[in-house]
Amino acid sequence: MNKKTIFFIIIALLVSATVFLVGYNEVKSPKTIYKVYLDGQAIGLIESKEALEAYINQEQNEIKDKYGVDKVYLPNNLDIEKETTYSNNISSIEEIYDKIKDIAPFTISGYEIKIKGVEVSTDEHIETTKTVNVYVLNKDIFVDAVESTILTFVDEDHYEKFKHNTQEEIKDVGSIIENVYIENDITIKQTNISVEEDIYTDKDQLSKYLLFGDADEEEYEVKKGDTVEDIAFNNKMSVNEFLVANPDITSADNLLYKGQKVKVGLIDTAFRVIEEEYIVEYQTVEYETVYEYDSSLPMGKEVVKQMGSNGTSKVYYTVERANGESISIDTKNTETIVPAQDRIIIKGTKVLSGVGVTIKQKWYWPTEKKYRNNITSPYGYRWGGQFHAGVDIAGGRGSKIYATNNGVVVESAFDQYYQNGKKRGNGHFIIIDHNNGWYSTYAHLSSRTVKIGDRVEMGQVIGYMGDTGFATGVHLHYALWRGYPFRNGCQMLNCTANPLRVVSYK
Repeated sequence: MNKKTIFFIIIALLVSATVFLVGYNEVKSPKTIYKVYLDGQAIGLIESKEALEAYINQEQNEIKDKYGVDKVYLPNNLDIEKETTYSNNISSIEEIYDKIKDIAPFTISGYEIKIKGVEVSTDEHIETTKTVNVYVLNKDIFVDAVESTILTFVDEDHYEKFKHNTQEEIKDVGSIIENVYIENDITIKQTNISVEEDIYTDKDQLSKYLLFGDADEEEYEVKKGDTVEDIAFNNKMSVNEFLVANPDITSADNLLYKGQKVKVGLIDTAFRVIEEEYIVEYQTVEYETVYEYDSSLPMGKEVVKQMGSNGTSKVYYTVERANGESISIDTKNTETIVPAQDRIIIKGTKVLSGVGVTIKQKWYWPTEKKYRNNITSPYGYRWGGQFHAGVDIAGGRGSKIYATNNGVVVESAFDQYYQNGKKRGNGHFIIIDHNNGWYSTYAHLSSRTVKIGDRVEMGQVIGYMGDTGFATGVHLHYALWRGYPFRNGCQMLNCTANPLRVVSYK
């Protein structure tokens, strides 16, 4: 073999080796690609994340038309991670899209709003309202819906003047709103929202949800003799809930007609709207009836020593309302314009029977007469379906509490304890057996003046108003029971009666 031949063989071998090495490097050279995960499971490799996003946006015109948006985004349960690999098993964008389009909801840009529940306390219960998540495309929709919800519970004209600081100063009598706020904590964050969520694009639809939630809407046909209070009570609604559900009925005193259709069912409001109103007004002060006792007169004999006359006071007070219902009344000042004159009656005391008059006869109002209209919580169902077995009467701390009928004191005790740092129980309370089938209870007193076994007369002072036990403010919880309270498994709804419906008062 000559030198020329050997040279060409060497050249050929070098060329072959170069081709082999170049080819080997092309196969084994690592690539930067993207691995796609759906709910944590890998479903393929793609060359470009941006290409997949663009393809989804291109294909999902139906979503863009439905919500009026310009862009559709990846599903929230889809993750794309960059990695380096030697694999050539690359999926096309169309293949990945086909795998996810029917099982993973795409997303659009919007806002997630969390309305945190708040703790609501009553004399009988503590409950926390539910936390609600709301999704909107535009924050202004939510702001407008909140305003609409507030106006369900607060007079629109007064609210607009409060909001724009144009309320007139009270010169003699009148009222102003001191504050309106939502008690719930609200957080708003911009995020990509799954199109499977309820995404609100309309203020009115969102307002309806914030007010009524997912509560079932039922219809009731009014029967002859039905009143707003009766229908609300029979459907475990407060009167205020009923009025909210039926905005064309403006007052509990509205007359209903047979065959009229009204909406019933609990309202599931997302917010707790608090309104604080300052009021100055003249109030009639009803005269007190004061009894003097004469042991020479027979029991039942009464002699009028002095006629009574009503007075007038100018009262300054604040009312706090939650979703339109009064939760506290705080008297700031009272000016006596015309003093009331007591009616004085001399009563014989030869015999004290301890037997009260019947329901058909007049009983005695349990607080001082000037607080007669301060009912902060009536008998019946409160907002949310909670049952209140008596009436709450707000008044001044230390004001007098009276026995509403003759009877014998069967309970006089202090029932107060603490749970999670808050007072619980009835506080100072009294139960009187009227020996006519009825018992009366008086709770949250600041102090008591009678003990178990004492015989008491109608109108006798038995204690003083306070806020001991589970009380949200200074008031008297007053209730009437058929039979001994809390015993023999008697349910409140079956054993109690509305004190303002079954009895008339002096």
